[in-house]
Amino acid sequence: MRWLRLCFITTYLLIFNISSAFAEADVINKIIKLYHAGQINDAYKLAEKHLLEAGNNPAFDYHYAIAAIDSGHISQGLFALKRILALHPDDQSARLELARGYFLLKQYDRARQEFIKVLDSNPPAEVKVNINQFMDAIRLRETGRKTTTGLYMELGLGYDSNVSSAPSAAGYTDRFGIGTLQGASLSMDDNYSSFATGVTIHHPLKPGVALFGDVNISQRSHEDISEFNIGIFDIQSGLIFSGDQGYFRIGMEWQNYEIGHDRYREMIAMNGELSWQPAVQTRLTGFLQLAGMKFLTQKHLNSRRQMGGAGFQHVFAGGLQPVVFGSLYGGAERARDNLALAESAIDRDIYGLSIGNQLTISPQLSLDFTVWLQKSRYLEDNSFFLIKRKDEYRNYSLGITYRPSRQWAIRSNLGYTEGRSNIEIYKYYRAQVEMSIRYEY
Repeated sequence: MRWLRLCFITTYLLIFNISSAFAEADVINKIIKLYHAGQINDAYKLAEKHLLEAGNNPAFDYHYAIAAIDSGHISQGLFALKRILALHPDDQSARLELARGYFLLKQYDRARQEFIKVLDSNPPAEVKVNINQFMDAIRLRETGRKTTTGLYMELGLGYDSNVSSAPSAAGYTDRFGIGTLQGASLSMDDNYSSFATGVTIHHPLKPGVALFGDVNISQRSHEDISEFNIGIFDIQSGLIFSGDQGYFRIGMEWQNYEIGHDRYREMIAMNGELSWQPAVQTRLTGFLQLAGMKFLTQKHLNSRRQMGGAGFQHVFAGGLQPVVFGSLYGGAERARDNLALAESAIDRDIYGLSIGNQLTISPQLSLDFTVWLQKSRYLEDNSFFLIKRKDEYRNYSLGITYRPSRQWAIRSNLGYTEGRSNIEIYKYYRAQVEMSIRYEY
């Protein structure tokens, strides 16, 4: 009879386990339905009722955890996720939710560690995009807690079909008659190399307020036409006020612009920048700049400029994880000197827009395309052509970027620029192709 009793007990336990499994599956399905219907608190309460009998079931623990985290019971959710990872350390979905929970608890060091572990597993492209946005948010929020620094270096090689953005046609007609452009006043092509580096420092003064400093240096050297080599030194400093969904930055900027190793122009500006992130996938921006331009050799070009604009960026779901971005801006530039020559050359209203798209081909490879349009309307008749100058700038850029790691990027870019004008000497066409490698730390 012992074997009969053993068979009975075994059969009973089997039936009990099967019925329990079906019951747990039914509970999990109900939790999922409530969660996706937006009834997150109800999903959490239902899961909490069944925690004793269903806990340690990875499927139950996972859905219990996300309901707990999204309903504000973050610590309970983290405990459930840790139970999963103790048994299944390669469960990247659970690890991703664990990182998100740490992020919501503002335990940014732990969140970063878990996000990096998920990135190391080579997740799908849309997961990488979301993680990188969390990492950017962590860096932003850490500026309120400790001093942080960032560094980049970039090297490039390229070809420019019109180094000085000059016209290709030599002939023109002004108030003095027919004229002819010569030498450096006409378009010239050349190969070039480029170098850029910069450092950023954020030092917290109190929660939500930090002092920032940015220094950027760039140099572009042409193979044959060294008189058009370009060097830029730019330094900015100011305050950044940050919150959970964005920041406001205000500061001063000084820039030195060199052409052919000679100082050409100085700029001093006050900048304001607002960034608001209403959702992980969406970022809205605005900016304002008040700048003064001082030209070292052509003092009649000294001017004041006011510019402002707004932009957006949105990440869409889908296989290629498309990112759409764009901006609108406008402003005015006015001559410092009340002289006819200065006002005719400087005084203008400016407005423009840009729009672009980025597609993620693979976790390491992305493709982007940008269109930039700008119009300038001058207020006074040109001193030589006796008409009001009207310019239109169009730029089209196509780039492909390969990232073997988060710190390194290899990029190829093809750009085409068309400068239109109602005055012949300001019309030009320009094509550029460049290959660059960049390191960020």
